Amino acid sequence: MSEGTTPNKTNIQSMLAVLFAAFLFSAMFALPKGSATDLPWFQIVFIRYTGGLIFLLPTVWRWHHKGNSLRSSFGLLHIGRSIAGIGSVACVVIAASQIPLADVITISFSNGAIVLILAGIILGERVLPRHWASIIITILGASLVASNSAGGGQSAFFSTAALIALLAACCMAVEIIVIKFVSEREAIPVTLLYVNGLASLLLLIPSLIWGHWQDLVNWWPVLLMGPIAILGQTLNLFAFRKAEVVLLTPLTYSSILFSALLGFVLFGEHLSWSTALGAIIIVTGCLIGMGIYRKRLSQSQ
Repeated sequence: MSEGTTPNKTNIQSMLAVLFAAFLFSAMFALPKGSATDLPWFQIVFIRYTGGLIFLLPTVWRWHHKGNSLRSSFGLLHIGRSIAGIGSVACVVIAASQIPLADVITISFSNGAIVLILAGIILGERVLPRHWASIIITILGASLVASNSAGGGQSAFFSTAALIALLAACCMAVEIIVIKFVSEREAIPVTLLYVNGLASLLLLIPSLIWGHWQDLVNWWPVLLMGPIAILGQTLNLFAFRKAEVVLLTPLTYSSILFSALLGFVLFGEHLSWSTALGAIIIVTGCLIGMGIYRKRLSQSQ
């Protein structure tokens, strides 16, 4: 995709898909926080992937019934992405138990710079100056939100939980690159089947041995994580197979805004001036990354 290419209908659809996926994943990570259960992190991640697998199976059956193959040529990549997916969800869950969810989501979305580097090195995509500017601006906005959301105590960026959130960012970046590579070469039902199935298998034994399996009636928020994640993954797979990573990555930062809004609605966390200003900065960075500012400037000349 060249510098002079304007956003077409496909790009716009991909952008909207990423925005909705960002909202779904923000809601997914809010569910354990609002749950009345005290499950270990590996059991929460296991339930998330197993619930997603069960939700996905009817679609996979219909896909296979139409004569489509469920075989994949990217087994090692699926294993790698499953491990990265387990790591990202686990790190967010663990960190969110120690610092506010808004801090965790904000710090984890510093993955943009990692994605850009990997996209340039591994995928060979052209990283333009406005994409770097977009990442810098959005990280500044994210830093503003995180530095003021911890209640004036020790900066969340220097805590152990923040380091765990940074590890989540690395795992998310790996996931995005694998999604981009595989989604262009494999059908969405096949990709989702392998990722959710492998992650469930990897966590099955520790969950059965060391998991807490009482009080099932209080599990429903955690059980919803799977279906919500499948919808979000489907939207991301659709988007990243249609548009470049460097175009869509800035939009993923909208999860920070969605997390702040969900925190206010669900947990009574009031929005501060820093959250509002940080959100404005993040949205501005997204628009620059999409080339909206450049397009309007050229039209006005």
